[in-house]
Amino acid sequence: MRRRIETDLTRRTLLQLGLLGAAGAMLPWTRAREAWAAGATAPHFLVTFFGDGGWDVTQVFDVHDPADATDGVDVDVPQAVSGLPPSRIATAGGVTYISNSTSRPAADTFFGRWGSRSAVINGINTRSTSHDQSRQLVLTGYLDPTRADFAVMSARQNGADLPLPHLLLSGPSYAGPFAGLSGRVGGQLSQVLGYNKIPDANNPDNTVRAVSAAGETAIQQALETQRTIDQFGALTGRIGQFHDANVRGDQLASLANSLPRDSGDGTQLANSVGAAFRAGMTASVTVNNVGGFDTHSNNQNQSNSWQDLFTFLDQFLSGLAAQAGVASPTLLDETTVVYCSEFGRTPELNGDNGKDHHPWTSVLVVGKGVHGGMTFGLTDRDQVGVKVNFATGRPDDTGQIIDVTNLVAGVMTLVGANSNDYLAGVRPFTAMVA
Repeated sequence: MRRRIETDLTRRTLLQLGLLGAAGAMLPWTRAREAWAAGATAPHFLVTFFGDGGWDVTQVFDVHDPADATDGVDVDVPQAVSGLPPSRIATAGGVTYISNSTSRPAADTFFGRWGSRSAVINGINTRSTSHDQSRQLVLTGYLDPTRADFAVMSARQNGADLPLPHLLLSGPSYAGPFAGLSGRVGGQLSQVLGYNKIPDANNPDNTVRAVSAAGETAIQQALETQRTIDQFGALTGRIGQFHDANVRGDQLASLANSLPRDSGDGTQLANSVGAAFRAGMTASVTVNNVGGFDTHSNNQNQSNSWQDLFTFLDQFLSGLAAQAGVASPTLLDETTVVYCSEFGRTPELNGDNGKDHHPWTSVLVVGKGVHGGMTFGLTDRDQVGVKVNFATGRPDDTGQIIDVTNLVAGVMTLVGANSNDYLAGVRPFTAMVA
């Protein structure tokens, strides 16, 4: 027999499934949403896309002349091998980039539509060519498990009072000290929140929520795990976290229909994420989107991934722009999109016409608060970042190299935070901030 939802079950189920933790709530989420709608304060949402594998930024972002065979940077696989025409330098919406209308036309479409709202940052030092290390460095700035990534920190800054401030749909995430604000949303949560309505035993004219069959199974598994943990006293001192998780669990249950779905379709994801934003569920979402960048032979495969990336991102931004915002004309007016990968690719092709790991990368930012229509940062003939002025993003011998810590601090500035509150003593790269 399906049991009725009780406080203890909601709390334990969600906690033990690892879907949410301590609340750290400051205000009821409804007050924040009502304040947004009343225009008292404008929301600032963040969507972080991660392109897994380490992308070859010379294909699009990091501009080196494809026709210059003497600069030490190979942009294209030779035409005799690939059968494709060479790439060229192009500018659209103010952004200068590398175009190839045959192999990745979606990049031309994207910058034609969104270049004026986009900024590219080149010459970022990841300090590593290890996939695992570089993922953590690009997202947090540090190889330190106590550090949170910028998506989670943004959730704390702009949505700590919401039911699930940071939604991790897929990909890497580092919650650090803010683990209670972040949760991975997937099939389990959807099933557990698949409530049925049954007659109230005390008043047949009313209905109450009951856990679905799948949810009941998950609850039984969670409670069994709970009993095992309890035997070892691992939950000592967590009463406060239980209480907070219960509050968030109830809020999540009421917002189940707003759970984003990562279907791989940009328009569908935009609609789903938009519904979650407007419902007051979350303020920050992370998605591992287009992957396949970990190629070491036939660099044409990189071009294929770039085509997929820009096709998806164009759909996603169009979807946000087509939806009404909470307190603005569109959701895109309230949302910053960051697209990154763990590192870049070597300047020259290897013997298999591929490229290997390289500790210099680029990042794309679009939307709210972005100084759009600009390309910032630069790499030299060895595809190594040069010193730049952090206010203008232009080469400057008196400036400094853009380190991942500077980038993360800059993103925190972009989303409205005092970066020193999160990365003390780190100078933020702010050229991309409007």
